[in-house]
Amino acid sequence: MEEKEQQLDDILTSFRCINHNFQQLLWKDAEELQITSTQLMVLRKLAMHPDIGITELADLLHLGNSAASGVVDRMVKAGLITRQRSQSDRRIFKLAVTDKGQEIRERSKQSMRKHLQPLSDIPSEDVKELLRLHGEIVKILVQGRDKK
Repeated sequence: MEEKEQQLDDILTSFRCINHNFQQLLWKDAEELQITSTQLMVLRKLAMHPDIGITELADLLHLGNSAASGVVDRMVKAGLITRQRSQSDRRIFKLAVTDKGQEIRERSKQSMRKHLQPLSDIPSEDVKELLRLHGEIVKILVQGRDKK
């Protein structure tokens, strides 16, 4: 039992370490661009998923609607994104990145590419296995969360 407990602790420690270091890198990148790391993630998500609403954005960021709405409000005021009514359903607002937001996103992309480039040197078989294992871990964690 001791060995299994150690294995679990090693897995948790590994994820915490990766998460911490990634968050530090993201925070440093955002600070250099004079925005928050959450705002940087919003710009990234909107670039990958254009014309989504706040609910979809909140889901992508793993935030509540109220937290996502607050971030969006601040970003609209800063001129980084716009909130436009949907033509098909006037109750829905679609989010879009402004030119200013796009410029910050591009600068961030270049910076992150430079920092994360060594990850592309990991052999593709290892990456596939890593992602498969991550998928298994996520399933286990979601099942544990849903049981509560």
